[in-house]
Amino acid sequence: MTEALTAIADAQAMPAGGEQQQEAVNASEASADLENDNEVVEGDGSEEDGDQQPVDELVDVEYEGKVHKLPPELKDALLRTADYTRKTQEVAEQRKAIEAQKAEVDKAYQTSQEVIEARAIIHHVDSQLKQYENVNWQQLENEDPMAAMSHWRQFQQLQQQRGQVAQYLDNTQNELSEKAKQATAGRLRETREFAEKELKGWTPDLDNKITEFATRDLGFTVDGLRDAYTPQVYKTLYLAHIGHLALQKQTAAPKPAPTATQPLNKVTARANPPSAGLDDRLTSDEWLKRRNAQVSKKG
Repeated sequence: MTEALTAIADAQAMPAGGEQQQEAVNASEASADLENDNEVVEGDGSEEDGDQQPVDELVDVEYEGKVHKLPPELKDALLRTADYTRKTQEVAEQRKAIEAQKAEVDKAYQTSQEVIEARAIIHHVDSQLKQYENVNWQQLENEDPMAAMSHWRQFQQLQQQRGQVAQYLDNTQNELSEKAKQATAGRLRETREFAEKELKGWTPDLDNKITEFATRDLGFTVDGLRDAYTPQVYKTLYLAHIGHLALQKQTAAPKPAPTATQPLNKVTARANPPSAGLDDRLTSDEWLKRRNAQVSKKG
């Protein structure tokens, strides 16, 4: 209580200029406190900056012909997307090839049906034309002009119909032959490329030897080989030729020469021949002979 009254008395006794000085002191202290707070805040910020994780470096990723800078975690995702796109395109190309092949098969089947029908028409028309082979048109016209005119018109229509169908068959046969030649050339080209790339030691000279082996030992004809050649068939003949050569080498390998019989060594006289009497070194016959001689002398 006394301290409070003293403070009030001091305040009343303080002149006006003193109040201004006190306010200036308070403002100065407040400014100093604010600067200290700013320093603390800046210090905290620097510590936070020091605690931050370093930013991952960007990597170069090529996509659709362009190089992009991406975070590493996006690289795998982009590559998976590119791989999926590539596989999708491959599937689409395979489907397109299958559809094209199916269209060719359908067309070939339709053509074969049309060829069968055309040949049937030719056969039927020929049977009708055969009826007019021995017709005497002049005599028929004299006897029955109207009938002769009708038959002549039908005869010409049959000939025209046969000519049209025969022309269709000729054109179709030529087209099929040309396609067959192109298909054969394509298979032979594919087979040669396969042999050059996949078969070890392949040369044109080896190709001639394989052809000779197939025609001489396997019974093929040259035309038959051309019609049958595919990479798989050619590889089979290649391996068969190698096996054939290996068997020939085994058959032609020389047999090991028999070991020559060595003659018995001659028995040479011993350095110390047995004495005149009995000796264990004597042969049985010699020992018995000498023993009998001794017995005879004693007798």
